[in-house]
Amino acid sequence: MIGARAWAAAAASAAACVPAEGAEAAAWTVYGWAEVALGCAVLARPSAFAGLDQVIAASGVRRGGLAAARLRALRAFAGPVPRYYPAAEPPGPVPTVAGSTWHMCAALAEFCDALPAHRGHVRVPDRAADHLWWGEKYRPSARRGHLVVPGRDYTGLARRLWMRLPGHPAVLVDVPRRAPEPWRRVWRGIHEGAHLDHLAMAGETPDARPLASCGDPAGPSAAEFGPGLLAAESYAMAVELVALLESLERGEGTVAGCLRDGLAERIGRLPGFPGCLRPVGRTLRRAAEHGASELAALPRLAATYVTGPLRLLAGDEVALPARLRTDLLGRWEELTRRCPAARRLMTDVRDIHAEEVSDISTTLVVQ
Repeated sequence: MIGARAWAAAAASAAACVPAEGAEAAAWTVYGWAEVALGCAVLARPSAFAGLDQVIAASGVRRGGLAAARLRALRAFAGPVPRYYPAAEPPGPVPTVAGSTWHMCAALAEFCDALPAHRGHVRVPDRAADHLWWGEKYRPSARRGHLVVPGRDYTGLARRLWMRLPGHPAVLVDVPRRAPEPWRRVWRGIHEGAHLDHLAMAGETPDARPLASCGDPAGPSAAEFGPGLLAAESYAMAVELVALLESLERGEGTVAGCLRDGLAERIGRLPGFPGCLRPVGRTLRRAAEHGASELAALPRLAATYVTGPLRLLAGDEVALPARLRTDLLGRWEELTRRCPAARRLMTDVRDIHAEEVSDISTTLVVQ
């Protein structure tokens, strides 16, 4: 099994390989290092932080935006924070959100507004393990055996709570959330559960081997960082869209409401919201209640929570295990046959994509 120091060094190196440049790359790298630091704290081995320290010292990244504050606070669990750790200062200007992303937001908001609003849900115990069990019915490739570890000590210091650690391919750090129980259940049982299914399948299926970043199956997965994280969030958000329609069919209107609010949140935290949008309709009004926070310096990652699942469900190629993709699209196709709003959404997404291709083609010059 890979050692704690080797795991941390490999994970920190993977976190620095991001599809961005300049200030956005620095902010994204530090964002990933904060997630590695959470894993180091969970392992509670000084050698883990030593591996992270080694990579950060050699990186030259000295400003990391808001995520640097989380990184430094988590590093403090192992003693004084080294002086070379990035400061929580703005890393510089980052790109703006593309116009096509705002068009996707409008299409998603229109879809949400077209769905009926109902109340009612089945109560379950308010524990992470029970939430994961409950969410299995909504996750197309549900797996069991995920490891849940206590995370109360990291309250307020964690964003991504799913990870691969030495000794287990799919771990959920159970950090308390302030939201009411139905929202916590949806977040853990559906969104984080989808990520855990993804990690577990990446460790058990041959078609997922390109996602493995280490030879040891207990090493970090590329699904946790950089381009792999974009694919992972696209998948988890697509599972949320499947669950939104299925929860309405099951009569769990409260669950559907939580999922719709979650989609509104993802729109609202886009840097520069509302962009070119007119915030009318329930979904966009809800979106206006949220801010970008750490994602203000991560426009591509923030946009992927909206555009990624829509493109995936519309048929775009995404680096996922084949079985994961097949199970997901099979459920979605069944739902779209029964839901006119979903069919309109997919038509809108394909039209936006066609316009993007057309815009790009007009800029090409043949020499």
